[in-house]
Amino acid sequence: MEFQLILKETSAQQAASQILSMIRHGVWKPGDQLPAERELLAKLGVGRSTVREALQILSTLNVVQAIPGQGTFIKAPRSDEIFRPDLMAFLVNDAAILDLIESREMLEPRTAALACIRATDDELLAIDRLLEDHRMAMEAGRSVKEHARLFHVMLADASHNSVAANFIRSILDLLQDRRRSDMPIELLRTELGDHREILDLVRARNAQGAADRIVQHIVQSAVIDLSGTELPDAGTRRHA
Repeated sequence: MEFQLILKETSAQQAASQILSMIRHGVWKPGDQLPAERELLAKLGVGRSTVREALQILSTLNVVQAIPGQGTFIKAPRSDEIFRPDLMAFLVNDAAILDLIESREMLEPRTAALACIRATDDELLAIDRLLEDHRMAMEAGRSVKEHARLFHVMLADASHNSVAANFIRSILDLLQDRRRSDMPIELLRTELGDHREILDLVRARNAQGAADRIVQHIVQSAVIDLSGTELPDAGTRRHA
């Protein structure tokens, strides 16, 4: 991955975005030192004030830390920042996507099972209405990414475990950018059908069935959404 020249001298946000993209793709990791200011000037093709403003943006986001006399370093996120998508999205590289998907597999089946026990009729009706809106948007050719995400959020909320629901919401926010934007209509219909099946199982209070079905859905969705993404071999990663 190479830097691209920035044509405008005052494009601090573009410079910050490029650096964030390099971090996200694993060029630099927490603890690594960023190139010196002189090198950034040359690679980005911008002025000193732009680079300094870009680094200030990254510092405000708590992504980097400037240490006087040493340089600027990539920060490791604190535990209380792990589920802040506005910060963590910049640090999620391709390898970390597997961890996010595994986290979904661990959390969502249990919250779906809890929803079978705790969901109110009004909550189930609201999810049903969402699925109908999803269908109409899909048939009209509009984006349904938010409908798909919101289904899982509302189902998690119906578990009445706010901590688990917030975790799932944050994980989905982090994965949202990785979702394919060119999904064929057949796959979109399959996705909607999956959501309807899961809702029917929850409405029938079939906890095991809902849990099993949502695992299958997560795995299938991951295969589709991550096609073309370079990921490490799962076995190698787990035993590294």
